[in-house]
Amino acid sequence: MIKKGNLEQLLPLVKKTAFDACSCIYREDTDLKIETKGPHDYLTYIDLFVSEYLVSALPKLLEESTVISEESKAQNVSVPYRWIIDPIDGTNNLVYGLPFYAVSIGLVCENQPVLGVVYHPPSGELFSAAAGCGAFVENALIPGRPAKTIKVNEETDLDKTIIMCETDPYFERDKNPSMDLIKAVYKNCIDCRITGSAAVDMSYIAAGRAHVHFCRHLNPWDYAGGAAILIEAGGIVSQWDGSPISFEIAKHTNLASNNKTVHQAMLEIVKDFI
Repeated sequence: MIKKGNLEQLLPLVKKTAFDACSCIYREDTDLKIETKGPHDYLTYIDLFVSEYLVSALPKLLEESTVISEESKAQNVSVPYRWIIDPIDGTNNLVYGLPFYAVSIGLVCENQPVLGVVYHPPSGELFSAAAGCGAFVENALIPGRPAKTIKVNEETDLDKTIIMCETDPYFERDKNPSMDLIKAVYKNCIDCRITGSAAVDMSYIAAGRAHVHFCRHLNPWDYAGGAAILIEAGGIVSQWDGSPISFEIAKHTNLASNNKTVHQAMLEIVKDFI
């Protein structure tokens, strides 16, 4: 496992890499060149540009590491460190001009997230964390402004929480139970929010702006970066049966909470929908 001191040195390099990868987003002449990967699932030039940039740049920052990207899925399982990235988490929002999308980078070793960076280009907010080093947010578009330490909200009463959820839009609509689950959760909280980006949601929970995120089907690149940040900020991430999150390339249930009390209350609700 990489040492804490090495993680502290690595983190600013990863943050800069995430920001630099987004250079195309800030160009006024950028053509999204929208394609479709499937029903309700878009792919843009920006997804591919950011993916290619990160796939090339990240392994140079850490020996014996490889990159698994949503847009390439190339992997070498023989190396100890895996960068699991989503070049743009929330592509549908990007396509329609909604400000909820992010670049997500998670570094995983032995199925444990050890470093995470989530960059939110519309606002400039950059969330980051490394194991044992704290979790932070800063604005990458305002040079010189120091990063702020973040931690989860201390609320323990589920009735007083803001829930970030997803509709699982790529699942077969007629058989999708997510709406029923959202209705069940809605009865036990202040309100529900749907941004369409797990990376944004989990970063917001880490910063104390919300309390829970859940989704029935997520891939590791959706939550690897956010999980590292949330855990370092004091939160909890698991699958719906309470087992540890998995970074194997497949769809998994995902439940993220600000503390154990809220997490346990949510596990009691989601267990009926597994």
